[in-house]
Amino acid sequence: MNGGNAVSHCTPRVLMNPPNPPISHKPGSRAPARGRLWARLIAPAPDITEADERRQATLLTAFLLGTIIIAFLMEAITVAFSDWQEYSGWRVTLGVIVILALLYRLSRTRHTRTAALLSVLLISAAVFAAGIVEPRGILGGLLSFIILPLWLGSLYLTLPQLLALVALNMIVMLALPLFVPVVSLEDILIGPVSFLLGTSILLVVITLHRDRLEEDRRSQLVEKEVASQREAARARALLRVSERLNAQMGFEGLFEVICDEIVLALNTPAATLALYDPKTDRLATVALKGLPPEARARIPEYPRALYEETIGRLGESFAVSDIPERVRGIDLQPYRELACRSIAVATIRYNGELIGYLNAITRVERREFSEDELLLLRGIADQAALAIINTRLYKEARNRLENLQALRAIDVAITANHELAEMLGIALAQVIDRLAVDAAAILVLNPRNQRLEFATSRGFSTESLKHTSLKIGEGMAGKAALEKRILYVPNVAEDPQSLTKAPVLQREGFVSYFAAPLIVQDQVRGVLEIFHRSHLEPHQEWLDFLEALSGQMAIAIENATLFADLENRNMELSQAYDSTIEGWSLALDLRDRETEGHTQRVTELTLALARSFGLDDASLVQMRRGALLHDIGKMGIPDTILHKPGPLTEEEWVVMRRHPDLAHDMLSSIDYLRPALEIPLTHHEKWDGSGYPRGLKGEEIPLSARIFAAADVWDALTSDRPYRRAVTREDALRYFREETGKHFDPQVVAHFLTLIQQRLD
Repeated sequence: MNGGNAVSHCTPRVLMNPPNPPISHKPGSRAPARGRLWARLIAPAPDITEADERRQATLLTAFLLGTIIIAFLMEAITVAFSDWQEYSGWRVTLGVIVILALLYRLSRTRHTRTAALLSVLLISAAVFAAGIVEPRGILGGLLSFIILPLWLGSLYLTLPQLLALVALNMIVMLALPLFVPVVSLEDILIGPVSFLLGTSILLVVITLHRDRLEEDRRSQLVEKEVASQREAARARALLRVSERLNAQMGFEGLFEVICDEIVLALNTPAATLALYDPKTDRLATVALKGLPPEARARIPEYPRALYEETIGRLGESFAVSDIPERVRGIDLQPYRELACRSIAVATIRYNGELIGYLNAITRVERREFSEDELLLLRGIADQAALAIINTRLYKEARNRLENLQALRAIDVAITANHELAEMLGIALAQVIDRLAVDAAAILVLNPRNQRLEFATSRGFSTESLKHTSLKIGEGMAGKAALEKRILYVPNVAEDPQSLTKAPVLQREGFVSYFAAPLIVQDQVRGVLEIFHRSHLEPHQEWLDFLEALSGQMAIAIENATLFADLENRNMELSQAYDSTIEGWSLALDLRDRETEGHTQRVTELTLALARSFGLDDASLVQMRRGALLHDIGKMGIPDTILHKPGPLTEEEWVVMRRHPDLAHDMLSSIDYLRPALEIPLTHHEKWDGSGYPRGLKGEEIPLSARIFAAADVWDALTSDRPYRRAVTREDALRYFREETGKHFDPQVVAHFLTLIQQRLD
C-alpha cells in the first residue's frame, strides 16, 4: 500500500484490491452429498442446446409412454384374471396411449414446451373424464394419473404454474364426489389427498431448485456473452487502431494518432506517449493529448534502469487509481500537479527491445481500470510498436534515398558545370538541407601556397569569413586537413582557442562546429566547415553522409582543377551508388526473408539473358539497378502481411500488390534511377495480361521486365526456401514450357532455354 492506494500484482496489473478468491475443494475431498444429488438428477447439462432439450424431452416422453403402457398392461392382466368380464377401462387406457403417442411425435419437433403443456392438460382431462364416465375403481388409478401431469409440470412449468396445477388438482379431487356419488369425500381425504399433497410438496421443492439452477446457468451464459462482446469490441478497436497507424508515414502524425486512439478506445480525457532515447538512456514524453502543451516539458524523463525495475515489479502494464507522489521510485508528482487522478500504463516493446510506454489518464474522475481495459491498452501498445518500427524503417529508407538523391544532385552539378563556385554552391545547399544545419562554408586548398582559402558559404549573417586564409594545421580547419579526419567542437564558447574566428562565430550565435577534410586519392583539396546555432549530437548515419558529401565536394574541386579525370571520378561515384543499391537489396532480402543471395543470382542471370538479346552496356546498367531494387516497394508493406506465415486474405493481397507502385513512388524522384524503374514497376506483369499492377499484355510489358520475370521465377523454383525444397531442373524447365505464352514471353523463353542449356553443357 502506498499513500492509501491498493496495489495488486497480477499481469496486466490494476492497482486495486483483488476480488475474493473462488471457493475450491482440496484434491481428493468429496463434494457435499446434496450437491452430488443435484448435479446428477436436477442440474441441467452444461452448455445445453435447444437440440439437446428436444432430445431430452423425446426420451422423457418415450419413458413415460413406456411406463404407462406397462402399467396398463399389468392392470389389464390383473383384471383379466380377476374380473375381466366387467372391465371396460381399456378404452381409457387406449385413449391415454394415443394422446401420449401424439405428444411424443410433437416433442420431436421444435415445440417441446407446447408438448409439455398439452401433456399436462390432456392427461389431466383424460383422468377426470375417465372418473366421470367410469366411476368404478376410479380411486385405484386416480393417483397415478394425477402424478403424471404434476411430474411433467415440474419439468417444464414455472413455479407459479405448477402451484396452480397442484391447487387445481386438489380442488377437482375434493369436488369429485359431487360428480361421482360412489366415491365419498372421506375416501378421498384419507388416501389420495394426503398422498397428492406430499408428492406435490416434493415436486414444488424440486422445481424451485431447478429454477435456481436454471437462473445460474442463464447468468453464466450472460457472462460469457458479455465477455465475448468485450473481446469482439477489443478486437474491433485494435483493428481500427492498426488501420489508422498503418496509414501514417511520418512520426508526428503517427504519435498524434496513437494518443487519439488511446483516448478513443479507453474513453479517457488524456493520454501521453513516451519513447526511449538510446543516447540519453532515458524515456521522454514525445506526444500528449488532453493536457496543456507545457505538460510535455513538465513530465520528467525516466532512466531506463528505473523504469525496467518498476515494470519488473508491477508488470508490463499496470494502473494507479489514485496517483501518489511516487510509485516504486518513479516520480509522479508532475502528474498530480497537472490534476491527473488515475493513470494506466502499458510498455511498448518490439522483439524484447524497449520502445517506450503509453499512458491513459483521467484528470478529475477517479477510475479503476479493469483488466480488459489494460489488455486493450497493451494491444494498442503492441500495434504502436509495429507502427513505430515500420515508420522508423520507412524513414531510414526514405532518408537514404533522399541522401542518394542529394549525392546525385551534386553529381549532376559536377557533370554539367565547370565553374567551381557554382558546383560548390549546389553542394552547400545539399549540406544545409540534408544535414539540417544552420550554416556551412568551404575552404579550398591553394596548391601554389598550400593555404586553405575561402571559396563559398551559406547561412551567415556577416561576411567576415570571406577573408579566411589558413595554413595547414592552423585552427580546426587546418588541423582537420593535416590529420585528414573529421573534427568536432560541441560548444564553441567552451573551446574558443581552437577556432581562429571564435569571436565572430560567437556573435553569429553558433554553438556546434564540424570540420571535414575534402580528400581525393589521399590528397586534401579543401575543408568543409559546418556551423549550428544549437547543440548538435550527430548519429552515425549523419556522419557517414557528411563523409559522403565531403567526398562529393572534393570531387567537385578536383573536377575544376583536373577536368580530365572527371570521367574516372564519376565512375567511382557510380560504383558507390551501385554498392549502396546492393546494400539496399541485401537489406530487402533480409527483411523479406528471401533465400540468401537470391537478388544477386537473379541480377546475374538477368544480365546474362539480356546480353543474348544484344542490349548495349547502358541498358545493362539500368537493368542491373532495376533488378537489385525490384522489391524496394516492399519497404512500404506492413510486417504483419509481409511475414504472415499462412495464406494472405484478399484484402492483404490488395495491399501486397501495391509494392510495384510503391517502388515507383519511391524511386521516380531520383533522376539516375528513373530509367531502372521498368523492372520494379512491371516485373509482376504476365504475357497473357493476368499480372499486376497494370494488367499489361504482350509487348506492352517492357523487355527488361519480361527478361527479369523469367530469371526471377527460375531462381525461385530452383532454390531452397524456408517453406519448401527446390524443384529439379527438369521440373523447372517443364514449368517454363507450360507457361510459355501465359506467364512468359515465348521469345524470352526461347533465349532462356538456350542459355540454360549452354550452362548445363
